[in-house]
Amino acid sequence: MGTRRSSHSIYDLAYHFVWITKFREKMLGGGIGEGLRQIIEKICEDYDWEIEALEVMEDHIHLFVSCPPKYAPAEIMKIIKSLTARELFEQSPQLRKVQWSGRIWADGYYVGSSGEQVTDELIRKYIKYQKEEARGARQLDLFNEARKKGGKRKG
Repeated sequence: MGTRRSSHSIYDLAYHFVWITKFREKMLGGGIGEGLRQIIEKICEDYDWEIEALEVMEDHIHLFVSCPPKYAPAEIMKIIKSLTARELFEQSPQLRKVQWSGRIWADGYYVGSSGEQVTDELIRKYIKYQKEEARGARQLDLFNEARKKGGKRKG
């Protein structure tokens, strides 16, 4: 990742977001998932956010993205959820039958940032191996392993 510049700041900020579909519906496979990926890439390009890793699963999304400090994590998520929902409903009207509530995304989300013990590379590995869960490795083992190497959390 590394240090980036904007007109009024120099920063090294990256967030790992995870959010799920409403009612955890498995509706993001195939063409819808690929369309969603393209929408997220376009949003990030428009806002000058740099995608470090992106994985669209059937019922949730992982996004590791570097954003200028003028955007709070809550604002980033609000932008992404609202624009992707609007575009997905436009591109795939059949989603309204699956999501009768008129909403694609559940209210909550997870956000974390990289740091001393949770490194950029660890987050990339976690996202990359999401589709390989069948091979038996538990994803949280990656984080636990990093904590053991780094010692206790500072706080």
